[in-house]
Amino acid sequence: MKRRKRLPATPVLTSERLTLRPVRLEDGPVLQRRFPRWEVVQHLDGQVPWPYPADGGQTHANLVVERAKKRQSFTWAITLTGEGDELIGLIDLRPDDGESRGMRGFWLDPDYWRRGLMFEAAERVTEYAFVELGWPYLWLRNDEANTGSHRIKEKQGALLVDRDRGRSVAGEAMREVWLLTRNAWFARRAAETRGGLPATPVLATERLRLRPIRMDDAPVMQRRFAQWDVVRYLNGDNVPWPLPDDSAAKNTVETLAEMERHEKLQWAITLAGDDELIGRITLWPDDGTSRDMRGFWLDPAFWGRGLMTEAAERVTEYAFATLGWPHLWLRSGAENTGSHRIKEKQGARIMGAVPARFVSGPGMSTIWLLTRNDWLKGKRS
Repeated sequence: MKRRKRLPATPVLTSERLTLRPVRLEDGPVLQRRFPRWEVVQHLDGQVPWPYPADGGQTHANLVVERAKKRQSFTWAITLTGEGDELIGLIDLRPDDGESRGMRGFWLDPDYWRRGLMFEAAERVTEYAFVELGWPYLWLRNDEANTGSHRIKEKQGALLVDRDRGRSVAGEAMREVWLLTRNAWFARRAAETRGGLPATPVLATERLRLRPIRMDDAPVMQRRFAQWDVVRYLNGDNVPWPLPDDSAAKNTVETLAEMERHEKLQWAITLAGDDELIGRITLWPDDGTSRDMRGFWLDPAFWGRGLMTEAAERVTEYAFATLGWPHLWLRSGAENTGSHRIKEKQGARIMGAVPARFVSGPGMSTIWLLTRNDWLKGKRS
């Protein structure tokens, strides 16, 4: 029998409204309070004891923590970002065992139903499975009567492939078996963004918070951008030098107009816990001619710490996982070794070079192609 690869430690995952964190032993009392409600348990596997024992919550917390230590499965506590650390539900993920055709499960306190929170958590965990772990598919299950779970799977792009009979807490039941492939999930995400980009979302990393550009960023942008090390390899047709005093203000007005028209996604790079802009990163769709879809700059005071790579990775993940784009065309000045290293590290391939005019004068612009498949391979290696 093939030995199963050991899973990584359960990471903290974030979405627009949620923080998914590893379950802890001290979650037992909250599990005991939120879980044993008929609306929650009735469609779950018949192995769940009912009536629920007085120590059921703590017993389950102990079991989940032990499995996480052994790297057998992932279980996240679903919490509301900014509203305390208390769980309002659970979601788990486990490798394909070749038999059960069930790789993910979840429940949510009914007080939080009908707000799209369970779908949001399912999407974030699915993204982790397909992007970070590189899994090619997820087998999923639910009772046929569990219409809420059915809708989430359907909305995610899963295909109903089978039905079988089993036992839930409520008794004998027909169960639906679904297959959600990575390709189908990516295709669905891409289809949702056709006809215009979404509003620029807030994205988080371990050390950074990427938020939409605002008009009040202009003074800080003027101060941080007007440095030779920042501008020298930028497009000489777009960036005037010396930089006029009102350059950042004018650029921010144009930026906000582009965002309003959903033409580009434009983020201020900020340190987590500090809202002041230290750089900028932009993403736009393939126009079929320019072979350029992402740009960035960072105040040199923050160079040498891997922050630009961290921001580029998060935005790339958003492009490939959330928008479903299959590739990114990228450019950099041939002598811009810092930008070169970031692209190379991400798995991009050099496709050629063309003459260009930079702020520093004429030169060659290197053209790169980063495909979603190459990026995913790099994440798995």
